[in-house]
Amino acid sequence: MNYQIAIVGHGNYPDGVVSALKLLAGSTANLTAFNLNEETTHEKFTQDVSQFLDQNDHVIVFADMTGGAPHQITARLILEKKRPYQYIISSAPVSLILDLYAQCQMGLDDSTIDQTLKDSLSQSKSLIQLMPLHDPVIDSLTEKIAAEDDDEGGI
Repeated sequence: MNYQIAIVGHGNYPDGVVSALKLLAGSTANLTAFNLNEETTHEKFTQDVSQFLDQNDHVIVFADMTGGAPHQITARLILEKKRPYQYIISSAPVSLILDLYAQCQMGLDDSTIDQTLKDSLSQSKSLIQLMPLHDPVIDSLTEKIAAEDDDEGGI
């Protein structure tokens, strides 16, 4: 089954994600952005997202922030509609959105969608990295190399 993908968020974040996916995936088929910005009222945003959900039984929505207005509105609509194949994922990095977008383009199986989403979320979490500003081992090696260069009259 092909799932529709929607990006909801503050400002023009959704349009930015769509732009990134077009660059990375080469396509934006089955992808819709809903910006909640200074030009869009909450009522209009709610109406647009509700219409999208009514027109598509199989949907994965990515929200920019857990608990933000776009997330709250969309989650409420999904819960109210009680459709079994409509999901919302919040605070998702572009790598997760790209992964699931690619899988959606190939078609997802309704019987395994829950596990597919869990697996993709787990994999995405493992990719989030903090690079240390200072690593004691690297700092020690750097100091040793610098001292050797000084001893040899290096630069």
